[in-house]
Amino acid sequence: MAEKTLQVKIVTPYAMFFDGPVEMVVMTCKDGELGVLPGHSPMLGALTPGETRLKIDGEWLLAATTNGYSEVGPALTILVVNAAEWADQIDVTRAEKALARAEAHLKEAGFPLQERIHARHGIARAKARLKVAAKHVSEQARIRKP
Repeated sequence: MAEKTLQVKIVTPYAMFFDGPVEMVVMTCKDGELGVLPGHSPMLGALTPGETRLKIDGEWLLAATTNGYSEVGPALTILVVNAAEWADQIDVTRAEKALARAEAHLKEAGFPLQERIHARHGIARAKARLKVAAKHVSEQARIRKP
């Protein structure tokens, strides 16, 4: 009989963000979204800033995650990311300020290449956080409608 859940661990440099059984995990990779179910073939993936979804008891939990990598196996999937944040905990005002700051840095002339790369990463992170927060708000509004 096939296993119904997959153990998922989301690890940041600061803490274990999530560790538990899920029915499915969907993560944002360089080549698009990757959905993983129990029994998935082993693989490695390069993660980019975006949405990570965890299906638990038929409900989806949303998180914004940053660059990192994933190690997928039939019974265990590990995501190692620089940062992760649950959708309902995202500070939208802070993310908007971070986006504006990073876009301003990118437009400034004379910045070294490394700082421009850093600004591009900041833009991607802020946009991912804002997208996940907006999706969460939209989903909450849809659930509340009679």
